[in-house]
Amino acid sequence: MCSILLVEDHLDTQRAFAAILRSWGHTVSTSDSVAGGLSFLEDTEVDVLLSDIGLPDRSGFEFIAEARRRNRHMTAIAVSAYFTAADQERGHAAGFDLYFAKPVDLIGLQRVLERMSLAASRNGNGNVAVG
Repeated sequence: MCSILLVEDHLDTQRAFAAILRSWGHTVSTSDSVAGGLSFLEDTEVDVLLSDIGLPDRSGFEFIAEARRRNRHMTAIAVSAYFTAADQERGHAAGFDLYFAKPVDLIGLQRVLERMSLAASRNGNGNVAVG
């Protein structure tokens, strides 16, 4: 399973989303801000970063650029209510690997995380990646 950092400022959404991810067997840490997420990444590597785009202290686009400097090997997934083609393009350019619209397609997300976990177990080194 994956170690996940979930960055979501709406606390009810954060709690529900984290509970779902944990029920799938993942280890989940949470933050409600860019500053908190970056602080967490200073000391801890994660397999997956799930981040909202609209955060109170900076945008998720700014966040991923800084987060990538700290952990280049994680898979970064944007989760946002902003889901135009331009938003997706900007997200990919900023460093996100995948982009999910809110409300999140949980079955689609679960499939992505399962593929990552399976790939990590097959390559035997614990690294997960979107393929």
